[in-house]
Amino acid sequence: MKYIIISILIVLTTSVCAWAENALGMKEPLKQGGFYVGKVAVGDKVTFHGERVKISPDGYFVIGLGWKYKSVANIRVDHKAGGHTMYHLDVLPHDYDVEEVTGLPPKYVAPPKEVQERIAKDAADVRAVRAIDSDLQNFREEMIWPVKGRISGRFGSHRILNGEPRSPHTGLDIAPGQGALIVAPLGGKVTLVSDQYLTGNTMVIDHGHGISSVYAHMESAIAKEGQIVSKGDPIGTVGMSGRATGPHLHWGMNWYGERLNAGVALGIE
Repeated sequence: MKYIIISILIVLTTSVCAWAENALGMKEPLKQGGFYVGKVAVGDKVTFHGERVKISPDGYFVIGLGWKYKSVANIRVDHKAGGHTMYHLDVLPHDYDVEEVTGLPPKYVAPPKEVQERIAKDAADVRAVRAIDSDLQNFREEMIWPVKGRISGRFGSHRILNGEPRSPHTGLDIAPGQGALIVAPLGGKVTLVSDQYLTGNTMVIDHGHGISSVYAHMESAIAKEGQIVSKGDPIGTVGMSGRATGPHLHWGMNWYGERLNAGVALGIE
């Protein structure tokens, strides 16, 4: 009996150690599509991807990993006291599905020329607010679901729309039913409320240091552009505006121009 108990303890210890917190406060290994908050001493400098990373006055910073990020994330910390430390963090790969979506109106799969200019402007408006580099620190909060319901689409899935291959899906689709209330998963500032051709009633919220979230296909927006919202505040209702075959929320996350997977932050992927 003694040996059986010892064996169980060894297994449990190994499992716990599989996820270790490093000196930056990040749990390793990292995952493709995730964003990670770290902390350094006040006055230190952080470099990632060869670019200097924004740091809060009390030493917090955040990095985001793309949906097919390489196997190792390299972070350099230059210490105010002198010298530097290199962190080489393992990144777990993700197996993405193939999703087929049928029944879309042809005008949304192959938009006519007369709306292509509008689509380009819509995309430019979203890119502009995703590039915002504010001092907000809501990215440090523990994220909650914007709405609960059936997961109808996964981040990173290769999509086939009406039989035509398209780019990977850039968000998490949640289908709780028409009119369901959407709340802010993190606090922040609403930087865009727009009726867009493909994504319908769309909202973007800035959470600070390049982290932002997108809510698409809404029935209606409750929060207004420029409004400061707290985690859990109502921001809109679920609908099927734009390119959608049924009511659902398309929820996306970004780190500046990098698309992120909200499922990683929630611990479901």
